[in-house]
Amino acid sequence: MSSGKASAANPIVPVGVTSALTTKSALAAVAPAPHHDGTDDWTIPPAVLRHEYFVQVTTSLAAALEELNTRMIAKKDHRLITKKRQRPFGGKTVPAGFVGVWDRNGRPVIATRSGNYWNFSIRHAWKETYELTMPIDCLGLTTVMVGQSEAAVVLDPSNRVFIVRNSGFAAFGAQGRFRVVAVVDTLNLGNEHAHYEDNDRKNGRILGWKRDVTITIKSDAGPTQVTLATFFLVPANNTLILQRGNELMVLKAGQHVITNPNTSFRGFLTLGERQTTFKTQPAYTVEGVPVILRVNLRYQIQDPLLLTAHYDDPLQALSNPAQSAVNSVVSRLSYQQFMRAKSIGGDVPDHHVETWLESFKTECLRDLREQAVTYGIIVHSFDVLDRELEGALGRDLELQSEQVLRNQMQATQIGLQNHIMTETQRGKLATAQVEAEQRKTVADADYYVATKKSDAQYYEVLKQAEAEAESSALRTTQEAKNILALAEAKANEVQMLSKAYGEVPEGHAQRMQLSQFEVEKRKVLPKSTIYFEGGSGASQAGVVNGFETGAGWALAQSTIGQSSTATRK
Repeated sequence: MSSGKASAANPIVPVGVTSALTTKSALAAVAPAPHHDGTDDWTIPPAVLRHEYFVQVTTSLAAALEELNTRMIAKKDHRLITKKRQRPFGGKTVPAGFVGVWDRNGRPVIATRSGNYWNFSIRHAWKETYELTMPIDCLGLTTVMVGQSEAAVVLDPSNRVFIVRNSGFAAFGAQGRFRVVAVVDTLNLGNEHAHYEDNDRKNGRILGWKRDVTITIKSDAGPTQVTLATFFLVPANNTLILQRGNELMVLKAGQHVITNPNTSFRGFLTLGERQTTFKTQPAYTVEGVPVILRVNLRYQIQDPLLLTAHYDDPLQALSNPAQSAVNSVVSRLSYQQFMRAKSIGGDVPDHHVETWLESFKTECLRDLREQAVTYGIIVHSFDVLDRELEGALGRDLELQSEQVLRNQMQATQIGLQNHIMTETQRGKLATAQVEAEQRKTVADADYYVATKKSDAQYYEVLKQAEAEAESSALRTTQEAKNILALAEAKANEVQMLSKAYGEVPEGHAQRMQLSQFEVEKRKVLPKSTIYFEGGSGASQAGVVNGFETGAGWALAQSTIGQSSTATRK
């Protein structure tokens, strides 16, 4: 059975210091122990339950008060619940969910039902109303109700401490009273009560919560704080270590409480894998050079009881074995093996560094594991992060080594710069070659474009000359055709005129001439001229014939002109 399973199955596993020293796995070796008084005791003690005026709540607090009243009446004691009747108005009002309390000669008289109450007794003095869900402590009457995650710390009349969880009670103390000291939320003890790993509240991991419930007692030396109970809240995969005398107890994750003053708190421990980084004390090489290492340990607690039997903290248990392992290995190594590299891993390449480092880690880890297992711790890894030299000799050697390393770095830098310059020049040469190829390509492209452009221009000029020659030939042909058509039209015109003149009757020409003269004469005369008919009828007939002839002549001329125009076209 593993340690985690044993812790889960057995909430409290006590083991003596002697057995813890001799047992390799204490959690698996011991059997479950009987109940330890005052540890994880969430029940009400039988002595308190036997108190005549103590009633545990089973159904409701009002029912518990009724039972307490019945017991007090049976014992011939005063009545706890008043016999006053509820009134429709006036008096003292008791709201629902509250109880009203009167003081009757220093003893409480209460009203559990809501309503208005009149007080006709001079011995009853009104105190106040109390909420049933809140703790009540008045005139010897004590009540409390707590939920599933709450716990009430109570003192009985004999000053015995007990815890009430997920329940409640109603009690009356005629000689000494029950006192509710505090009501604690067991699931939230508060960040101010948290315990952190390595006591680092800023970056540390929470190991658990611990809250002390105290009261103040007056003494000759003045007020004194006395712890009545201590509550613990343990996260998953963590454990709580308690001690009673020479006996150690481990408690699993969850909620815990102790009320026994003989039980003391040792600490919280985590069962998960953890790691820590620290510097060792100076270890001396073969030449006597002091070397300080910064190491990283990865470990896991296997047996919390075995560890707590010797140390309160795993770092305390690991620091001495780690220093012993480092001293054992460093004392067999020379100074040169530590100085082959400025830091572990090698700033300057050296094939001996990894060999030395792996050998160192293997030997230290082996020695550390052999010593840590005796304290219930398993070491998973041991890593060397850095090393430094101490003392005047160490500082001198460190300076010399730094100078050597500086020279090596400078040489490396110079070689790197030369390599960079060479590569830069090669790059420039390659760039120039590429640019030359680009220029050649551009020139070839321009020549090709110019050639194509010249061929296109020549072809265009040739085509234009051919088009102009063809156009000129067509124009000359058309002009010749036009001239022939015009000549033919002129000839037809002359023929038509000759024919027309030949067909004119004899004497008609003379009459036409006279008619024309007459027309011209009339054009010269003003428009207001009045014409009179002459005496000779022959002359009048001649004038009329002249007008007709002139009109015919004009019509003939217009007809000939139109024919000539049509012929030209």
